[in-house]
Amino acid sequence: MINKLFNSVLITFFFFNLVYGQSIVTKEYEENRFKPPEIGLPENMPFMKSLIWGERGAFRKLNIGPETRIEELKLRRKMLQAHQWLGIITLAGLAYQYDVGKKLYDDTEGVYWESHYDKHKAMGYFSYMTYMATASMSFFSPPARKYDNNMNSIKFHRRMAALHFTAMMAQPFLAKKAVENGKRYNELMDAHLKAGTIAFFALSLDALGITFFK
Repeated sequence: MINKLFNSVLITFFFFNLVYGQSIVTKEYEENRFKPPEIGLPENMPFMKSLIWGERGAFRKLNIGPETRIEELKLRRKMLQAHQWLGIITLAGLAYQYDVGKKLYDDTEGVYWESHYDKHKAMGYFSYMTYMATASMSFFSPPARKYDNNMNSIKFHRRMAALHFTAMMAQPFLAKKAVENGKRYNELMDAHLKAGTIAFFALSLDALGITFFK
């Protein structure tokens, strides 16, 4: 049942994302194809983005990035394309990791544990690194041409990102504490599994939201 769910989520995401292209990258590109050279910074830039790319942001002070806003928007598009593809890789890795982790959790005899624990751990490192790389592509990308205050796919993406980012941060911490604290092992591993569940399904909803939610 779980495997069928994973396959359905991944196939749906791949199909609609690649065929219909309702993504952050596509949407921003269509909006910004014709833009004047004098385009400036958006007025309602998100707080964290303004700390990095605002008029007095860290990258401005350090003279990091393109010299013009046109070049910044081109760089943003490339970084969001990388963000999109890394996200697909991360989602596939999390699907495998969660499936194996759930079976490890339910294994009472230890047979599955002996043959799959190392795989689960290795995939955990892999998916964590690809997730961080995915997040960095979006976090450090230049600001968009404008930010809409209404609910849309990009705002939905930010809210879901906050959820799966928190879960991804909690996962390795809880696993480490479970190993260190034998008395609370079961309790912490329960929390670890729940964090993994939230991370996977929140990221899946995030991907589907970008596809369907205009």
